[in-house]
Amino acid sequence: MRKLPTHEEIIEAIKLDLDEYINVDGFTFTQASAKIIEEEWQNINKSKAIKYSYLIILALEGIARKELPDFLYEKLDFNFDDLFDPENVQFNQLKQDFEVYLTKIKEEFDVIETSVDVKSRIDYILSQKP
Repeated sequence: MRKLPTHEEIIEAIKLDLDEYINVDGFTFTQASAKIIEEEWQNINKSKAIKYSYLIILALEGIARKELPDFLYEKLDFNFDDLFDPENVQFNQLKQDFEVYLTKIKEEFDVIETSVDVKSRIDYILSQKP
């Protein structure tokens, strides 16, 4: 069985994919985010930690670019401690990133509205089992 990607590996993969999709393929950030979620669905759905690592890292990238797809904004409206065991050291980096997200979400940026089809597709992908 293949080992699960680390938080750092997820960050690196997302940055590489965003660079390719935006700078080479000409996608918008929203399109690139949806494509990453679609292409990485098997990794994303292996654990809650991996799923939320992808979502939080993509959201932080979007906020840095002053645009956040609504499907990310809506998925990250939760209480971290209700979802994860605060005693589990495995989630320390993820929790730190979520706290950064909660701080940065107060900054000014555009929430990019996507179609119902896109949101439905993202919901479907995030509910799949690998």
